[in-house]
Amino acid sequence: MTAVSLPWVDPRVLARRIENAQAEQIDRTPFPARRGVPSLRIAGGRAIFLGVRSPYSAAIGVGLEGMVGMDDLDRIENLLGQGGGAVRIELNPFCEPSLAGKLGARGYRVERFLQVWWRTPSPLPPPPPGIEVRPIYPEEERSWAELFFLSYLGRPAGSELELSGGLGLVRTEGNTCFLALQEGEPRGVGVVSATDGVALLSADGVVPPFRGRGLQVALIRARMAWAAERGCDVVTASTEPLTASQRSYEKAGFRCAYPKLVMMRPPFASY
Repeated sequence: MTAVSLPWVDPRVLARRIENAQAEQIDRTPFPARRGVPSLRIAGGRAIFLGVRSPYSAAIGVGLEGMVGMDDLDRIENLLGQGGGAVRIELNPFCEPSLAGKLGARGYRVERFLQVWWRTPSPLPPPPPGIEVRPIYPEEERSWAELFFLSYLGRPAGSELELSGGLGLVRTEGNTCFLALQEGEPRGVGVVSATDGVALLSADGVVPPFRGRGLQVALIRARMAWAAERGCDVVTASTEPLTASQRSYEKAGFRCAYPKLVMMRPPFASY
């Protein structure tokens, strides 16, 4: 599509808003393994424990508003490392500069890279032809969770435990779950939530045989329209670099706001 002209924004302010929206969505999600453990707020970010094996257990945005001391890291590790699991701390270019060195000294290593994308909700990209995108109906919660699992793992869920992640997304307060249908059949899923004017697009998934047909771009467009209707001024999403998802967001006019590193201290059993 034609390049979108985005307004100038202070990148540090944008990062704070985006990281807060991400943390807020995860903090609201009723993951079964969380067991009511509250999140920990440190230096402008949050550490959220969602279970020993959950990749979503992480510290997000810490260091955006002040120094992260060694005692703060102790508190994060005590929360996220329960049961001897891995500890993940996400870093972005606007965290306090000494944090990366502190993590390296404590045995953290780079687990993966992410790119954070953003744009305003309008103008909308053109709709891909032949695709219907809409919010799910109440009776479609389970079907959405099944399609979410199939889109990510490439196979049907084999148990209620495997479905629980998708059902948690559907049942999270503030989330709106979307279906993408082609030829009348559901073939893609996505989630959107809004926090302080930031619409966070997440959980994009397309069933493997139907990828490359514009379904993700259609899901992005529909959720941008949702954001515009609610007065959001920022729409954001995160992808891994050089993926089909990155290309879809670029086609929809998104630009990279900043990169992120997911730093991980391995589980104790791996030492």
